[in-house]
Amino acid sequence: MTRTNTLSRRKFLAQTTAAAATLSLPMASFAQESMMTRAIPGSDRQIPVIGLGAPDMFFTTPPEGSELPKSLVQAMVDQGGRILDTPAFFRPDPPDVGGLVTEMDLQDALFLIGKITVEGEDAAKEHLAKTAANFRREQMDLMLIHNFKDVPTNWQVLKEAKEDGKVRHIGISRTAGTTNEALEQFMKTAKPDVIMIGYNMHQNEHEARILPLAQDMGIGVFVVEPFRVVDDGALFSLTRDKELPEWAAEFDCESWAQFSLKYILSNPAITGIITETTSVSHVVDNMRGGYGRLPDEAMRKRMSDHFYSML
Repeated sequence: MTRTNTLSRRKFLAQTTAAAATLSLPMASFAQESMMTRAIPGSDRQIPVIGLGAPDMFFTTPPEGSELPKSLVQAMVDQGGRILDTPAFFRPDPPDVGGLVTEMDLQDALFLIGKITVEGEDAAKEHLAKTAANFRREQMDLMLIHNFKDVPTNWQVLKEAKEDGKVRHIGISRTAGTTNEALEQFMKTAKPDVIMIGYNMHQNEHEARILPLAQDMGIGVFVVEPFRVVDDGALFSLTRDKELPEWAAEFDCESWAQFSLKYILSNPAITGIITETTSVSHVVDNMRGGYGRLPDEAMRKRMSDHFYSML
């Protein structure tokens, strides 16, 4: 996870002022009036397709106070988002995000994702309990084994937790350091409810086998790193000072962020996308990627070709 630089007071005020102006603008002429939703296969609960990850300021309250992290969550909710992917690590204490969410009385309104990042049965059970307690929830919506950490032990812990009603869905994340072959084997043998992967136009090694397998098996797919090229957020280094192609309007795309998000969402295997930012106005922009039309297969190729022409 990219470290968050401390915001100056001036930058914080400028950012929140700009965000307030953005939030007051009317929505574009989208084909839908609300964010599109999808269900985890096998579930009847519809989930808005774009959510928010937890940048470092959610671990401990930044010097500017809790207003900015709370504003990030509120902006997501105001724009129709409900997915909150919570911090994976207790350093060593639970992160502040649970307190912020409960202070905002949103803990029951959100689809909360937690991760097991420890080894050993007792540690895994404690980690799960701390995650739920952090949000004052008796049941987490989704718990993942993060980056294949102690899979044999942690998977058994999660299966038992699901049977006991402590978790609604269970799965595994794979963002680095694990091969597609290992992920594919886990999917076939463990049959998780959900996998979490890094995926976008450039980071597309999952398109050939993992995504079709997930769709065939009825496994939900949450995507992280939607703007990653080499470094997190590197997409915007490529697109800086470049205009969107005019044909992007054909699928209700207003920004380069939405260009990437809509490409991802147009793959039918995708359940939802986790975005990370410390800018409220960027939260608004990202959430709007879940509105309106999506590109068809021919348009996806056109998008990919255009993206690679900028590399």
